[in-house]
Amino acid sequence: MEHQITKYKFVSREVKVNEIFKGEMRNLRVIIIGVLDKDSNIIYPHPLTNFIKSMYEYQGKSINSQIIPAQVVCKFLNFIIDKLKAEDVEFLSLIEEGINGLKRLHASRYITTLSLEGKDYRTVSHHEKYLNKFYIYLKEMNIIDEEFEYQLSKGKGNKIPNSIFRHPSLSTRYPSKQTSEVRAAKLKDFGKNSANLTAHFINIARNVAPEISLGLCFQFYGGLRRGEVVNVTRSDLIIHYRESMEVQIKDNRRLLFPRLTNTNFENPKRLNYLDINLAKQTILDNDLVWDVYDEHLKTLDILIKKGKCTVNSALFIDKDGKPMSGKVYERRFKKVKKAFLDSLVEYNDFSILNKTIWNTHIGRGVFTNLLINMGLTVTQLAIARGDRNINSALKYIDETFTNIQIQEAIDEFKKYPIEQLGFIDMNQIRRVWEKGDYISGKKN
Repeated sequence: MEHQITKYKFVSREVKVNEIFKGEMRNLRVIIIGVLDKDSNIIYPHPLTNFIKSMYEYQGKSINSQIIPAQVVCKFLNFIIDKLKAEDVEFLSLIEEGINGLKRLHASRYITTLSLEGKDYRTVSHHEKYLNKFYIYLKEMNIIDEEFEYQLSKGKGNKIPNSIFRHPSLSTRYPSKQTSEVRAAKLKDFGKNSANLTAHFINIARNVAPEISLGLCFQFYGGLRRGEVVNVTRSDLIIHYRESMEVQIKDNRRLLFPRLTNTNFENPKRLNYLDINLAKQTILDNDLVWDVYDEHLKTLDILIKKGKCTVNSALFIDKDGKPMSGKVYERRFKKVKKAFLDSLVEYNDFSILNKTIWNTHIGRGVFTNLLINMGLTVTQLAIARGDRNINSALKYIDETFTNIQIQEAIDEFKKYPIEQLGFIDMNQIRRVWEKGDYISGKKN
């Protein structure tokens, strides 16, 4: 007989709460763990939200740092519900005991299941890390009784040594060459013909999804992330017409997306490590970018005059005239991607483009490799991408780059003032353009 608990599902949600701080009311976005009643579709907050509050929110962690542990805990608890539904004897005691009856064995079985499902080692270890913290929290709060040795994390980072799930008695299984599934490769850019294919991709967008074509220019020629793009307002553009273009990266979610309860897809990630006044990105402007800019602004002005925009300052809007959300932008991108691939069936490298994984983030990869081809150093590359360190930029550099060169690049990067992040020396770029057309649509 199916137990009543199986009609519930654990979910994580971003919600807005009001909090009084120093006598003033503040509107905050927080992550909660809730229980979804599948019959009524109502979500009830669960006390386990205190795990996220205590271990992440109150520790000063960003809302993005709260999302993943909440998701991991919910997946684990839903795994338990599935086991109860299947009447697994190792889990049946939890019907009566609930959370208080959790044992390391239950998480061990979850980790083993992930491994046997073909998840890679990095994914499994991330789940293990968050469940480690979860169990230690439960133990510290006297919610569970099982005796086990553990060490609290010390210093920076979330790393907890000596995982409590790796005791030989648990027989926890981890990914191996035999269990790991073969995953499709992730594409970082369009390859040797990237400049022409980038221009082709944007021109496809001008026809099938013109509302995001300017955003694609920001991504492919400026390295902006999806969440940074949809937050851009008209006033955030710093324009010297047909001469230079910059984008001021801001968190405009309160202005543009008050209707959304979850704004993870609209998060301007750069602001996690840069102050607003320092988050500015140079766009490698060219004739194509300016033509798209002209078309985009002309269309916006017409819609505003007709009263079809709900927020006139928004730069990207959806079909209902509302500021375009990250999810809508993602769907428009997929529409462009499909048309793009359909147009390249006869292209020599079509199978690479068609069989690999890529999404909006490929724009940042194309932008990065464009700068590499222009001869920028690792330090200049990190600066131009708006990175806080050189680690991300290094992923794009030839593997023959030596440890000595890496250390030199790190030392050089440290000398640069943080306010230069996102800055590109356009004089240098113009000198490169004179030697070769690295950007389709050469600038006059």
